[in-house]
Amino acid sequence: MTDILSSHIGWSRSPMPGASQQQKQQQDQQQQNFQKNTRRALPRLKNDISPQSTSRKVTLFRNGDRYFAGKQTAIVPQNYSNLGQLLQELSTTIDLPYGVRRLFTPNRGSEVTDVSVIKDGASYVCASFEPFQKLEYTSIAVPRLTFNIEQRKLLLYILN
Repeated sequence: MTDILSSHIGWSRSPMPGASQQQKQQQDQQQQNFQKNTRRALPRLKNDISPQSTSRKVTLFRNGDRYFAGKQTAIVPQNYSNLGQLLQELSTTIDLPYGVRRLFTPNRGSEVTDVSVIKDGASYVCASFEPFQKLEYTSIAVPRLTFNIEQRKLLLYILN
């Protein structure tokens, strides 16, 4: 009966009649060591950053859009356990009607199947369900409309 009460109240048990004082001290020391080791964290080194944990800056294009000059974004491959998660994140970055479902390389149009093959500084083409459309994505420039003063005056005169 005293064992049940002592376990609930937290009193220490009396040593067993056959146990020596040395065995009791060893048990106490083992229990203290266990409690100390459970909270210990591994030391972290300042230069313990792997090269894979750095972000990779890529330029993304929309499939078949010759007027979209591309959008630069940073991708950390360790943040995504599979390609589906990356494509879901890219859907918030690149505006496509059905979201980003496929990722291609702009030169050959080969489909990216794994997050780990994405390279820093590379360009990629985002598509929904349609096949890759070959364009010169890396040389797309947004056309600028420039008017000189005489053309503006003429345009305003015609519109009025």
